[in-house]
Amino acid sequence: MAIVNITTQNDADFIRQFAYQTVDLVPIDLTGNTLRMGIRTHASDVDQHLLLTTENGGLTITDAPNGKFTLYISKAQLERIATETFDHSLIRITPADAHLRIWSGTLTNTPGPSR
Repeated sequence: MAIVNITTQNDADFIRQFAYQTVDLVPIDLTGNTLRMGIRTHASDVDQHLLLTTENGGLTITDAPNGKFTLYISKAQLERIATETFDHSLIRITPADAHLRIWSGTLTNTPGPSR
């Protein structure tokens, strides 16, 4: 499983594109899949600070056959959460309802100088 650590600044939107692929760089087809990324202070916490999904626009599959997707966190969302480090994971949900972890890691929200 991959570890992806993200650093954001709360004075701007965070937008990044990713390609989901094998270690041999073969794209993993995301056709018919949805994505879900929960962000919590600690993975074991009940309260979730952000939930980014393909349904709410936080994640967008841009080229399903080639495993490409975009992660989007708005400036407004980043302003609402604390400037600290959070745990997160990205889950792929297949048409058969299998929940497969793509990655886990941390998200560090830092104060942006233009806020």
